Amino acid sequence: MIVQRVVLNSRPGKNGNPVAENFRVEEVNLPENINEGQVQVRTLYLSVDPYMRCRMNEDTGSDYITPWQLSQVVDGGGVGIIEESRHTNFTKGDFVSSFYWPWQTKVILDGSILEKVMYNVKWFPLPSTPP
Repeated sequence: MIVQRVVLNSRPGKNGNPVAENFRVEEVNLPENINEGQVQVRTLYLSVDPYMRCRMNEDTGSDYITPWQLSQVVDGGGVGIIEESRHTNFTKGDFVSSFYWPWQTKVILDGSILEKVMYNVKWFPLPSTPP
């Protein structure tokens, strides 16, 4: 299956403003099979946060934030819906979130980094039925 992902194309520099050219959209093959303990998830929401600016450079200015690598998929917080599961805690149709979500349309993740989104709140709408 072909999916789209966003990778870091170039670094803006310590004081440079990020521009569209710092990123690139690629198409890649998602493996057909998932391993025990993994899930295949369709991305619904991605979080774009101020701290991500630090991750765009090799020196993030912090010991607890790792830099994104050139030509590698960027990541951050995300929410999605499980399309296939080989993890005992998750089933197809579950909404899940993680702070380690690759920016791609569909992704295979280890279930250990996921949390179920248990309820729908007004400020964070989820589809009433899986799309």
